[in-house]
Amino acid sequence: MPGRSRLLSSLAAALCAAAVLASASGCSGSADAATPAPAPTPTVLDSTGLRLPVAAYLLSPDTQLQLDKASQVLVKQCMQRYGLTFTDQQAAPKSAPATVTEMRYGVTNPEQARTTGYHFGPANPGYLPPSNETAPPENTDPGYQLVLNGNGTPGKSAGTPTPYGSQTVQPGGCMGEMGARLSAGATFLGEASLIHQIDGQSFSESLKAPAVQTVFQAWSACMLAKGYHYATPMDAVNDPAFSKSALGKDEQQTAQADVACKQQGNVVGVWFTAEVDRQNALMAQHKDELRTINIQMQKQAAVFADVLRSAG
Repeated sequence: MPGRSRLLSSLAAALCAAAVLASASGCSGSADAATPAPAPTPTVLDSTGLRLPVAAYLLSPDTQLQLDKASQVLVKQCMQRYGLTFTDQQAAPKSAPATVTEMRYGVTNPEQARTTGYHFGPANPGYLPPSNETAPPENTDPGYQLVLNGNGTPGKSAGTPTPYGSQTVQPGGCMGEMGARLSAGATFLGEASLIHQIDGQSFSESLKAPAVQTVFQAWSACMLAKGYHYATPMDAVNDPAFSKSALGKDEQQTAQADVACKQQGNVVGVWFTAEVDRQNALMAQHKDELRTINIQMQKQAAVFADVLRSAG
């Protein structure tokens, strides 16, 4: 999700290692989980407001913002105990998806096609903490890094207690201390890796659904009639000709044709329905884990709020 601060990205590797160990201990979903009935196919003209089943396990913009702020509060407090000053101000992206489903199925809105083509529009400020236009350079001083991260190996080991002046840096450093507090005993912070695994797998598998392949063929034929040669909508999105930062006339016209062909064959409605079916089926295989994740996310949200309340 947009807006994740640099320190949270660094912590993710350590929590991921813990999650791998936890999953190896035998955590699995219900073996008899029933696969939900297929969803009806709606007519969808714009993907921006669509809500996938995994959305219930993704951070809302407000909660993401609380997590970013709480993490910075705790790391700053920890660094101050060692006489160090911590600043983690990420550069705000100039463009980003307004929602998790905007551009998931390529460009779907005529106005979006006209104004931004295959590029994202202005970043949604609801996902982003206030930040400078340019991020400050990372402090690479060995002592600073020791206090911040400990002497372990990211993603593998938190390290061991290490002297720093008259004090001792605990395993994981201030990052580890922050993660332990905010994760509230879970092996993830913010969003569980299982959710992103399901999210990615459902998208990949939706591309293979017979109904999706059928509408892709119709979309491709429609595009060909307009003079464009693409087998699937994602081929248009990933066209190297549209990799430049500025929107060109060719990109604009291609995107507009793309949207028209999607709407003609209800490509997004069929594609979204296929992915919802796959997500529901995958989530049914992990009912126990998802129930636990939901409880842990609620506990974490309470901790985020408590940290910010205590910090004033």
